[in-house]
Amino acid sequence: MHTEGSILFADPIVYDKRRNRKDGWRWDIVKELLDPTKSEECASSLFQLIPLAIRNDRTKSKDKKNHTLTWDILSFAKAHIAGWDSLNEIIGKIAKQHGGNGFTVDAMKPQFEFFSLTLASIEGFLLSNWDAVDNGLMEEDIADLAEQTLAYFLADDEKREQIQELFKLLAENISENITDANRRKAFGKTLYGVNDAKAIEGWVQNNADELIAAQNGDEVIALIWPLITEHIHNRAFNKFDKKDILEEIAKKWISGTPFHELFRIADKNKCKLGKGKRPRKVKIENIIDICEGGLAYDGALLVSALCEFVEMLDREGTGDPINRLQLFQKRLKYGLPTETTIALYELGFSDRVISQDLAASLNLAATQMKDLVKALKKDRDGANAVMEKYPRYFQERMNELM
Repeated sequence: MHTEGSILFADPIVYDKRRNRKDGWRWDIVKELLDPTKSEECASSLFQLIPLAIRNDRTKSKDKKNHTLTWDILSFAKAHIAGWDSLNEIIGKIAKQHGGNGFTVDAMKPQFEFFSLTLASIEGFLLSNWDAVDNGLMEEDIADLAEQTLAYFLADDEKREQIQELFKLLAENISENITDANRRKAFGKTLYGVNDAKAIEGWVQNNADELIAAQNGDEVIALIWPLITEHIHNRAFNKFDKKDILEEIAKKWISGTPFHELFRIADKNKCKLGKGKRPRKVKIENIIDICEGGLAYDGALLVSALCEFVEMLDREGTGDPINRLQLFQKRLKYGLPTETTIALYELGFSDRVISQDLAASLNLAATQMKDLVKALKKDRDGANAVMEKYPRYFQERMNELM
């Protein structure tokens, strides 16, 4: 953010074309987004699913118009519980019946993924609360959790009843299929829905020996890459056309490689986003999004789940592998190569460039925050000299530590 050029709110193409007669309207819309008098009410993704509306791709429709199909959320929830084979079958049937109106598989699949992820988040919510009370969640507890949602607050009586029924249906699936309390707690900690958590648990059981034996980040990435590609929902990550290059970028990310070099890898290999006739060239902002939005969030969440399920394995000697996985999780989250740089990042120097510069310039090797503070105090002049070229925020943070 402070040293590599990433900005919180920007679209360079929209800004560059702000005076263009054809495209200037986009900049006007951006300015409206920043106008507080035009702010909108909070929305609920769950509320938008009742009733569930499936939208077409109007460019593939014979009449080139927008069309919508509505579906009962409880029927969708039953298909969601059954898994993606069931959902894919439904997508295929709709495409066969309504393909002429633009309801293609490519148009519907992302929508179904969003619907399913929303229900999975409810499952995660139920699981994380399940064993907070004695004997697990009772029917009145489930009703109470449903009533705590924004969707319930926004809904009329009919929709409130559907929300209650939805929570009840998802809770019944948990009650019937995850009967062991320790397993439920592990599932709840992962923040995944039931099907994803079961799939990750099964993968860990089938690959436990290799996962426990993995000694470094590159080995872990190579082993879990199929899982990573399956559980990262970042759009740029999923549209990236060369997954082998993406794996190389992931390895470079955890080694602390700066964004401009990661972009150069994609650019050199002529990587694109999307398929078909008009794939887009990968830009540096796509690389930043893939790393910070995909690997650092979805990827780190996946590794956290792996730690939970390795801990559940009925075998000795899993302590060190779990510690290695937890370190790998932080490397994936921050894009940093060592425990020292991670500790500096968490000490308040929350920038990849700065944390690595401090470690290298001052020859820091400590991994505990208190030891790093001692080392920085011991070399005050050196520490201040490193910070002089960085934003004042970090200079003040160094002064606080001193």
